[in-house]
Amino acid sequence: MLDLVILGLVQGLTEFLPVSSTAHLLFTEHYLGILRPGLTLEAALHLGTAAAAIVMFWSDVRRLLRAAISFVGFSSEPGGADPNRGLLLAILAATVVTALLGLLFEAPLTRMFESVRGTAVQLLITGVILLRHRERGARTVGEATVRDGIALGLAQALAIIPGISRSGITIVTGLGLGFRRAEAARLSFLMAIPAITGASLFSLKDAGAAARVGFGPLPLAVGAAVAGVSGALAIAWLLDIVRRGRLVWFAVYCWIAGIIVLTTAR
Repeated sequence: MLDLVILGLVQGLTEFLPVSSTAHLLFTEHYLGILRPGLTLEAALHLGTAAAAIVMFWSDVRRLLRAAISFVGFSSEPGGADPNRGLLLAILAATVVTALLGLLFEAPLTRMFESVRGTAVQLLITGVILLRHRERGARTVGEATVRDGIALGLAQALAIIPGISRSGITIVTGLGLGFRRAEAARLSFLMAIPAITGASLFSLKDAGAAARVGFGPLPLAVGAAVAGVSGALAIAWLLDIVRRGRLVWFAVYCWIAGIIVLTTAR
């Protein structure tokens, strides 16, 4: 149970910070000697952080749900199209692109999870990506388009590679598309909810393998709960850091962590 608490804490603190939670889970499992039950463990922990994002951005989620209901024609409210429809379509486009690429490259991506040193190399690349975090425009999430969603979905798909930070690459992509710093982070978190939830539920198909190595429903639930609480704290912290434009410190961290793992992992 202690292993799950530790992994849940690692997952929650690193899911939304631009340092790759998957890399940190792999590193923690490697150095603590925790046997990986396929992708089920990571899936359960990711569900915890998805729940954290829903809670922290519930007002946005509620508006998007209302826009979805309006879009399919179940709303009789006057006033024409819902103002959040563009954002909804952008998130849907990002989710579809990420899902299609994830399914297309599922086999090679799964093999990447077996290489700790390879993950460390990808973490070094994340550090380089974070150097391009300069704000280039003043767009808000309300101005998001399907084209933005496709671009962000492609970036998010790259983050399926362990060591490439999902939040890092999507925030940097959002800045490149002209969104303000805080808005790029907000869009990244909203995109994370369907992407993380869908990928996690898909990976839970191997739950039987997790139970055979001691990770039954209760330990996984404890890990997910810890990940959710720590993930909510990480979201609040990162939003403040992004507003201040200080992502460069995460780049330095990625390089230091990557080099340490490369020189010590066997």
